[in-house]
Amino acid sequence: MNAPIFISYRRADAAAEAGRLYSTILKDFGEDSVFMDTSSIKPGAPWSKELKEALNAAQIVILIMGLEWLRISDEFGFRRIDKEDDWVRQEIEFSLENNKKVLPLLVKGAKPLPANVLPPSISALTERQAIEIRDTYWDHDVKLVLEQLKVVNGNSSKNNGSLGKGSSGIYPTPPPEIPDPISDERLQIALDGSLSKWKKIVSPLPEDSTKVRIELYRQYQFKTFLDAISFMNQVALGCDIAMHHPRWENVWKSVRVYLSTWDVNHQISDRDIQLAKYFDKAFLDFPGSNLNA
Repeated sequence: MNAPIFISYRRADAAAEAGRLYSTILKDFGEDSVFMDTSSIKPGAPWSKELKEALNAAQIVILIMGLEWLRISDEFGFRRIDKEDDWVRQEIEFSLENNKKVLPLLVKGAKPLPANVLPPSISALTERQAIEIRDTYWDHDVKLVLEQLKVVNGNSSKNNGSLGKGSSGIYPTPPPEIPDPISDERLQIALDGSLSKWKKIVSPLPEDSTKVRIELYRQYQFKTFLDAISFMNQVALGCDIAMHHPRWENVWKSVRVYLSTWDVNHQISDRDIQLAKYFDKAFLDFPGSNLNA
């Protein structure tokens, strides 16, 4: 697969963030635009060969770095980054040697690394401008990444092809059409039927207490705290694909979900109905769900 974007990461450090970014790029730039090992290499394929070919073909290498990226060690306690056969190190070395665009992304609160903590062969990585991706501002921060990709594409598309779907380059994905608020009658039909475990709640709008927000609400119970967190990570990708996101919170072994459409004055729309159905289906299929609670 000769994709123009290559995602480099450590599975034990930032696999979830890598997967989320992969889905976002795929949605915005189209199929065959981005390579990530677990999603792009087919079972049974020669892994190292395909990885090298994909890296060689890439115009841009996105390096995702979390809090454990540097510290991750082998079974003997030696840092992987210090080993010459470390794949992540080799990916960085190749990218720097071949003057590829390298874009470091700092996730989960990671900070830029000083050059003296890296092997000399990749110390130049610290000269590349990093972008911080904050969990609570994911959509906003990822827009900066997409802008970087557009700039690179604009400079290289004449010789190396375009990241976009057409010859004119990348175009931003337009926002979905603004929906109409759902009528009280239709909402009640849904609450009496397929969404019987949800309820409608009304509360003051935090940024303007003179206004209210109307939301669908449901609480999901899980067997353990880690199950609750894993469920949130699992369904987050679907929310990104739908371009519609919940207000939610984790309280021990539960996840409380609130759905509303902010661009119709925080009222309930069909987007919320569909997302509620998506959450319910995911919950039924999730092995850590406590269905008896």
